[in-house]
Amino acid sequence: MAALAVAALLAGAPAAGAAPARTLTVMTYNIASAVQTGNYLEPIAGYIERHRPTIVGLQEVDRSWSRSDSLDQARELASRLAMSFQFDPVLDCSSLDFDEDGECRYGTALLSRYPLRAGAVRDYRLPQIGTEEPRGMAQVGVSVRGRNLTVLNTHLSDVAAARRAQVRAIMRIVAGIRGPFVLMGDLNARPNAPEMRQLRRRMRDAALLERVRRPTVGNARVDYVYVSRGITVLDAHVPSSAAYRFSDHRPLVVRLRLDRT
Repeated sequence: MAALAVAALLAGAPAAGAAPARTLTVMTYNIASAVQTGNYLEPIAGYIERHRPTIVGLQEVDRSWSRSDSLDQARELASRLAMSFQFDPVLDCSSLDFDEDGECRYGTALLSRYPLRAGAVRDYRLPQIGTEEPRGMAQVGVSVRGRNLTVLNTHLSDVAAARRAQVRAIMRIVAGIRGPFVLMGDLNARPNAPEMRQLRRRMRDAALLERVRRPTVGNARVDYVYVSRGITVLDAHVPSSAAYRFSDHRPLVVRLRLDRT
């Protein structure tokens, strides 16, 4: 029996020297500061876990804000999901914080089951018009079974002029990235918007490639996963409307493969 078990294991094992499969599942999800779950993060963590992502880009994430029970939402979700995380604050909300402890931040976060690469983390401030909410983009390097991947996570303005300026800034940033990269986030624009078409000149919209028509908020798709050359999109979908129990957005879930170089 032992010999048969060993033989079965060997039959299913990759051949010696074979390259490991570099597939991953990414999710972009605007969690709306957990307002719709009454600040309970367990339902959101459970919903994310149900889709088994290896990398998650979150938007509208609070840290130490009284409106969300002063939780560090990125850290709490990462702990519940047993993932590494990187929080990118874009707004100092201390003046709006009833705790008055001088610590209140709001922004985006990235969760990963893959190791985060030391020295490969950057926070970019994106152009801002007038007194609108500040916007940023986080850049994190991860190691996917020995292959480096750059992940970008952002939440763009709902003001068209500001968003166009922000996309131009993103185009300049990605022009300097070496190797494969993924850009994800709530971009606050429909796929046919001019600035979304501009992004498609440099990268591919995974949901558009897979003909995903289900909206991510209201009746529109404003949440995206873009991929560079060197990445194959295997599948993309927006889960059912049940997600609206946890946020006003539905996530976009995309399965990818890093191609051999």
